[in-house]
Amino acid sequence: MLNLSIFSMRTLNKKSAIFLTALYSIFGIFCGNFCLWIISDYLLNDPILALFFLPCSLRLGIVLHIPRRFWAIPYVCEWLLIGLLWHTYPNLSVQWLYVLSLLSYLVCFKAFPYYTGTQWQKLSLQGGFIFIISLLNASLLAPTNHFGYTFLVSLTGGLLVVPACYLIYEYLFKHRWIPLTADLIHKPISLRTRHIFIYLFLFILNIYIQTTLPSEFMRFAIFCLAIPIILLAFHYGWQGALLGTLLNSIALIATSHGFSNVEMTDLLLSLSAQTVTGIFLGLAIQYQRDLNHSISIELSKNKWLTTQLIDTEETIRKEIARELHDEIGQNITAIRTQANILKRLKQSEATTKVADLIEALSLNVYDTTKSLLNRLRPKSLDDLGLQQSIQDLFLTLGFEKQHIQTDFAWHNPQDVILDHVTEMTLYRLCQESLNNIIKHAQASHIKLSLSVTNSIFLSIEDNGIGMDPTHYFNGFGIKGMRERVKLLGGDFQLHAELGQGTIITIRLPLR
Repeated sequence: MLNLSIFSMRTLNKKSAIFLTALYSIFGIFCGNFCLWIISDYLLNDPILALFFLPCSLRLGIVLHIPRRFWAIPYVCEWLLIGLLWHTYPNLSVQWLYVLSLLSYLVCFKAFPYYTGTQWQKLSLQGGFIFIISLLNASLLAPTNHFGYTFLVSLTGGLLVVPACYLIYEYLFKHRWIPLTADLIHKPISLRTRHIFIYLFLFILNIYIQTTLPSEFMRFAIFCLAIPIILLAFHYGWQGALLGTLLNSIALIATSHGFSNVEMTDLLLSLSAQTVTGIFLGLAIQYQRDLNHSISIELSKNKWLTTQLIDTEETIRKEIARELHDEIGQNITAIRTQANILKRLKQSEATTKVADLIEALSLNVYDTTKSLLNRLRPKSLDDLGLQQSIQDLFLTLGFEKQHIQTDFAWHNPQDVILDHVTEMTLYRLCQESLNNIIKHAQASHIKLSLSVTNSIFLSIEDNGIGMDPTHYFNGFGIKGMRERVKLLGGDFQLHAELGQGTIITIRLPLR
């Protein structure tokens, strides 16, 4: 019994809340419709056209952004306003406006399920709704008013109000709101006032220009109105462009010198043109900004994947090097042991020669394997660092034995610590370049310089035989170097001519 009572109280409270919400909504929307009708009637001096200009546009903007079960509220407000007009202007035949309202309801009801998708799609569909409703209004009002003028009035009002309703809807219901709690006390408040003050200055300047310019220069004032739209569109996308067009509309209406049909037609065309232009400009800028943002995200992902790829490659090299060292090292030790045993067991000249040959070959295999292991995974890079590892390369590759002069310049004034991937890449680039020089270049002098400042600059130069420019990237070594540099977002340049040596310059960004 108690549960039933609680359920009944909750149901009653819910119904009361719905009733009060609907009542307050009707009151608020009706007041808004009435105020917009007063402004429209002041501009157009026609009570029926005034209804089509802003109030009907407000009703369309609300209907498109609320669920169908609440559509009765804006339509009841519109019917109340029509009833008020009927009472105020008994000589006007406004009864058929109810029929027009019902026809617009049917149009919205049929097309509302398609009002979904991206911002581009929604704004395009809004344009379609506005065009159809304007065409419907102009067709039914054609016997008493000019068709084109009525269509322009309805179209301009729709272009001004419906996107504004969409902007408010996006701001109120598509953004995450932080609850107002005590935790916000310690959060700094960032007010973006600079753009607002700039726009207000331009807005006041536009009004001043339009009120003081001679009539023959008035058309040039329109270009001044485009500046705030472009400014806000650049910073805030289509929302900023729409806000700019709304404030510009206020400036145009406030500085109008007359309200004849010709002057009103000119004003309405200006309002429609700047609204459409502003919205499309804002959409284009926002699309470009979103595209740049998605590209930057993809680039970040690619950089992360590149880092993982290089790390994986070096891990595999490390594992292979360890396995080779353990397996081949043990086998060579066993072979040398067996050779020594063979020499002791059978003392003869032939046996001793064979045993010595086996031992020499095993040592040769060991030295070759050690060299390959060093190329697979340089132990000096882990133990000594990049600078010492590059110097160790000159010794390992035997430049001194072949009487090749080497100059190595290291410049890192701020002692920047490079990450593992960058260090390994630089080492591999030096290793591949020096290996190519000692095998193919026939050089007598090598200059290698590495500078770490705002970026990393590596230069490797030799005075060897050079190469044919058409064959720069035929070999896998040069291709691999260029691909390594590109993976890290760097720049790889190679300059070589036959008989004039080779210069490799590499620039990498700091990570």
